Amino acid sequence: MAKKKKVWKSPANDGAFRGKEDKIRQMLCDIVNGRSRLLGRPADLFDSIAAAIDDIERFGENPKLQLELLAWTLRCDFICSRIDDGEPELWDGLFYDAGTFFVELAKQYEDKKYVSDLVHDLAVRHVGEEGRSYVFLSVSEILPPESIKALLDELMNTVETNDLPNRDDVLDAISDMADDIGDAAEFAKAALMRDPEKSNATIIDIANSYFVAGDIEMAKQWLRDVENPGAEDEEACLDLQAGIADREGRKSDCAKIAESLYEKYPKVINLARLCQVVDSTRARKLLEDHVRYRNGGTANIEFMQLLQSMKAYDLLEGYVTTFEKELPGMDADTLRGMADELEKDSQAELAEHIRKWIVDEPEEAQAFDDAD
Repeated sequence: MAKKKKVWKSPANDGAFRGKEDKIRQMLCDIVNGRSRLLGRPADLFDSIAAAIDDIERFGENPKLQLELLAWTLRCDFICSRIDDGEPELWDGLFYDAGTFFVELAKQYEDKKYVSDLVHDLAVRHVGEEGRSYVFLSVSEILPPESIKALLDELMNTVETNDLPNRDDVLDAISDMADDIGDAAEFAKAALMRDPEKSNATIIDIANSYFVAGDIEMAKQWLRDVENPGAEDEEACLDLQAGIADREGRKSDCAKIAESLYEKYPKVINLARLCQVVDSTRARKLLEDHVRYRNGGTANIEFMQLLQSMKAYDLLEGYVTTFEKELPGMDADTLRGMADELEKDSQAELAEHIRKWIVDEPEEAQAFDDAD
């Protein structure tokens, strides 16, 4: 019989590991409870949370611990609305990374009761920030349907039986989860509890929820309740009406609504919808006119992507030539992805033209000092 190999376990190493996780937990708890001195030093606070996420990744042999610490990290997302350091996108990105990390781990973790408890805790303490919202909008990926239903019932009961200071935020969490699983009725219930006066925005959101869930008749029924919409509500209403007409096969009606939508709100996203429902000649004319009259004199990466998707390569080449000096300020990964796709589509010269102007991390201009 083979002898069992002896493994030396160092109490010092074990203590260091436990000490690391305890320090991270304590730091995050202090931030959440408003006791951390880091709250007065935004740069150090950001670096500390980022370092904590990196350290959590190293606890790969203990996914339960990782999920717990990531949940604490996500509870720190209240910082986003309290710190004004001029870099909100960095904070949003930080907590988005924590959210995606949580979801990836939770997908594989077998104890779904534990995952559900963590999501419940995040929801009842929701403060309306985007960090943990990613978890709510991905709940179908990490929990089975019966667990989600039980979780939503419990959260709704909590809202109905307690005077919560963050009631609307908890309802938003419920809406996000209902939206993710396509439960339009639950979405509507939460939305109406949040807005019992039934504003146009809420009505349109509910109608859209039914539309996404595939219940076109209910979507149309809710849209009929929209009255005298303002600009933002009218745009959303027209967009949904166009989607319904398209889903029902009413191509002529869809084109008319999409035309009205673009004429009233000449955005690239509305132009894209219109181009999808008109013939190629009309679409080409729309793209040309947008460049001439509605581009605004500055480069728009979404319009560049639209030109690429429509295979209007000559227009895209002219656009890139006109605005090439603005490309260094655009997202490098997006431009690189465009160039790669263009090359695959035998547009090597255009791809190279775009690559020539890609700058990964534009540096801030430094004042020239000629004192020497």
